[in-house]
Amino acid sequence: MAGTRLPFGDPFAEGSTLNSHLRQMVEDLVKLGITLREAQAEIERLYIERILSSCDGNRSKASRKLGIHRNTLNTKMDQYHLNGDPRS
Repeated sequence: MAGTRLPFGDPFAEGSTLNSHLRQMVEDLVKLGITLREAQAEIERLYIERILSSCDGNRSKASRKLGIHRNTLNTKMDQYHLNGDPRS
């Protein structure tokens, strides 16, 4: 989040818990031979799935939280075979 000022501080700052978890996850992915493209796709899919769930499947709300256009969200949902049903 370089350059972004958050009221609660930078969650990705060196030494933060989140930073440590991400570094460990990256280390694990590298050891498994996962490509950057594969890792990005899986993280994106999981992130979209989680945001959709937190918005009870409402795509307009989810797209706003994700910071992307609703059409882009729909395209990504098709790409990742997500139906937006918060129960699934």
